[in-house]
Amino acid sequence: MDLYTILEEYSLLITAVSAALSVLAFIIAIVYSSKTRKVMRKYRRLMRGMDNKNLEALLMHHLECVKNNAVKIENLEHKYQYLEKELRSCVQRVGIIRYNPFEQMGSDLSFSVALLDKNNNGVVLTGLFSRTGSSIYAKPIQNGTSNYPLSEEEIEAINRAINQNSTPIKPR
Repeated sequence: MDLYTILEEYSLLITAVSAALSVLAFIIAIVYSSKTRKVMRKYRRLMRGMDNKNLEALLMHHLECVKNNAVKIENLEHKYQYLEKELRSCVQRVGIIRYNPFEQMGSDLSFSVALLDKNNNGVVLTGLFSRTGSSIYAKPIQNGTSNYPLSEEEIEAINRAINQNSTPIKPR
């Protein structure tokens, strides 16, 4: 048997199978075309984004905002580090004591004030008031002590400044 006779003999069957496959292919093409249209409609809606803006443009805008915010955060970090460094030498601890240095004269108008930074460096100011006059003295403080002699009140003011966070203030 040759090929020509086989084709003649089964031509009706071959035509029917071909037609069925063509119809099946056409149905599959319609189904997938419909699905593709639905996906494209969703894609267009997604790409349209909010307020009919393009999603890609929105994403690019948000990425730019994130980039700008990262730069701002970095600048703030540098400023924070600078301020933290500067604050170490600022007055952070204050201790004050009022007293009467002269018995039976005047009242508690005299004072000692310790002004210290984070490392307990600074100054202690002492003001002595009497009926006839007043005097103010300043003594440098390094690591909580001074090279100059300190009175009991000055030592108390320095200790109050150093321990101010642990000593509760008592109401009157």
